[in-house]
Amino acid sequence: MKTKVWKSVESRFAVTRPLGRLVVVALSVIMLTVSLVPALAQEGEKKVSIDQVPAEVKAAILKEVGDGKLVDIGELTEGEKKLYEIEMVVGGKEFDVLFSSDGKVMRKTLEGLKAKEGEEEKEPGTEADTFQDSFDLENRDFASTGRNKYFILEPGYQLVLEGKVGEHTVKLVITVLDETKKIAGVETRVMEERETEDGELIEISRNFFAICKQTKSVFYFGEEVDIYKEGKIVSHEGAWIHGKNTARAGMMMPGEPILGAMYYQEVAPKVAMDRAKIVDVNATLKTPAGKFKGCLKIQEESPVDNEKEFKIHAPGIGLVQDEDLLLVKYGFVNK
Repeated sequence: MKTKVWKSVESRFAVTRPLGRLVVVALSVIMLTVSLVPALAQEGEKKVSIDQVPAEVKAAILKEVGDGKLVDIGELTEGEKKLYEIEMVVGGKEFDVLFSSDGKVMRKTLEGLKAKEGEEEKEPGTEADTFQDSFDLENRDFASTGRNKYFILEPGYQLVLEGKVGEHTVKLVITVLDETKKIAGVETRVMEERETEDGELIEISRNFFAICKQTKSVFYFGEEVDIYKEGKIVSHEGAWIHGKNTARAGMMMPGEPILGAMYYQEVAPKVAMDRAKIVDVNATLKTPAGKFKGCLKIQEESPVDNEKEFKIHAPGIGLVQDEDLLLVKYGFVNK
């Protein structure tokens, strides 16, 4: 019995040996074929511009990128089908998105942060330098008048905030003026901020904003600053203009705020580098002007002076809290 069993087993191994080799060969062919697929896809890829893709794909790309930056577009050929893959940076993070020829999203993946020339690529999730600082401004259509949920850029609109800062009573009056200024070809709206301390004027700033027609995001193109002391102008500290001395526009208020989004509001190296992080999209705040729900809470900071502060914006109103200052009055005035 033992001998017969042994021979039987031996015979089975003898039969399966060729079969095993066949399986190994087949698997090798399959693995080789699979490994060639990315290479073939890459070989059939060519770079294209946003105006070279089908209308449905263009619309889908612009919607997906939103307030982010479109890095590049690749056209892939898969048999008789064409696919389109983009690299984009949104909220400081880099994504690869694959679209079908009719504009449907087939795949979206988070990649390492795109490194600048001469730098190493950063891993996703690292906080350092993940604030978005480029907003594809050249591909946007701007208006000098408009509004989104948390920001009103219409002539005559005014916010008045007051509060105690230490022993001093501070008042901040923000007014959208019936005045525009063209900056680098973009017509911006002038928003004046007038700040007093114990009734004495300490600062007037003229801020320049424009709203993106596609996304309703508000962009900040610079400011003129007059610092006062005893009724006289003593400084213009913090002034900057987009396009001058390497300064670039930042985003003041996204059209569709996303919790955790991080972006620069102004990009003027060594002068003004305020940046923001959305920390709450459903805050509630009680002010002398009323109680507001569904508010946006933003943490602002600056690597120039290492200061941090919080601001709260109410839907349909705008800024309702600036650190110790609370909204006391809002609405349209004749100015």
